[in-house]
Amino acid sequence: MTSTLKNIGGVDFTALTTIIECSDTYITINDNSGYFGVLPVDSTRENTGDPYMVTASGTTPQGHSAEFRLITTDGSFVDTFNFNIVIGTYHYLVWNPDPTPTSGQEMHNILTALNYTGNYSTTLPTRAELDIYQAVFVCVGIYSNNYIIGASSAEASALVDYLNNGGRMYLEGGDVWYYDPPYQGGYNFGPLFGINPTADGTSDGGPFAGQTGTFTEGMDFAYAGENAYIDHISPIGTGFLIFYDTDNAYDAGVANDAGTYRTVGTSFELGGLTDGSGVSTKAALLDSIMHFYGIFVVGIDEVSQDNVTMVRLELCPNPFSKKMNIKFSIPVSTARATLKIYDATGRLVRDFPVDLCNQNKSVKSVCWYGNDKAGCPLSNGVYFVHLDADDYRAVRKIILVE
Repeated sequence: MTSTLKNIGGVDFTALTTIIECSDTYITINDNSGYFGVLPVDSTRENTGDPYMVTASGTTPQGHSAEFRLITTDGSFVDTFNFNIVIGTYHYLVWNPDPTPTSGQEMHNILTALNYTGNYSTTLPTRAELDIYQAVFVCVGIYSNNYIIGASSAEASALVDYLNNGGRMYLEGGDVWYYDPPYQGGYNFGPLFGINPTADGTSDGGPFAGQTGTFTEGMDFAYAGENAYIDHISPIGTGFLIFYDTDNAYDAGVANDAGTYRTVGTSFELGGLTDGSGVSTKAALLDSIMHFYGIFVVGIDEVSQDNVTMVRLELCPNPFSKKMNIKFSIPVSTARATLKIYDATGRLVRDFPVDLCNQNKSVKSVCWYGNDKAGCPLSNGVYFVHLDADDYRAVRKIILVE
């Protein structure tokens, strides 16, 4: 860990030294000193050549905030700074100001069941507190039971700043796109979400179909949620369509990969979708949204990004119905390797032996027929292929359909 100091006084520092302290029981400071040396007036310096070494216990609660103290000295000069650092982050926050809160409550319950860690709140945390969440889910409801995020509100400012600093955000609401910004003083989130609102809509929501080539491919939902004046929305810029109302012929869900941040916006309530078969479940949809955000969970093992430099994992076809070809490569020097398949709850359903004797064959392959360890067929849904080779790992989501 390093600190950056700026000299705003009237005298140059010539031998500036710092000591870092923390009394938190989860924190161990292995090297508490950082030397800065010369720091002239109005200049800034970071102790990259002499960093502090700090360790957090493996038992530290997710999102735990630890208080630190930095003591700076140079001769007779002494100054002290207090600051907090969040250890780890939560996967998500569900902010649910919707007066009829069922959708947000159901989201929170499903994400928890999928082993994601997060919190549920009817009030939005402060901007600084949002940084402990990798993704924020916002539910503002359907007219006439809806909440308006004001254009000049602190809530809008915090959410926009969160996104612009690399956040991930989901926003659902029947009027939040088309009607609220011009007529109710609501904030216009459309440009940030890659969304162009095209109509106010009527009581015409559902059924909603996922789109080929996106993370909603193969999904098809009937809708039983609140259903008045559901906005029609279409993608613009880097946005792309993920849901389409099939009987009323309008766009209803858009995802956006803006490069520095990612969003998903819908005009229907996710909690109002009716679970069907295969991938057409709210759990599969929420899990797919989290993966689009780059957030992965396999059981209790969290994987934020594949280490693709040393292992490779390819699945074809995906989704699949009868047979999945799993191809993978691992380093020649690998001493330990496992190939396992988990369901969406983190339960191990199948594992395959990995032959380490014949390492001359760089690419290995196995076939999976959608069955468990006993050979019994598994139900349709989301599964994960998990390849571990020594200290390297790759995880891929697969979808089993009829």
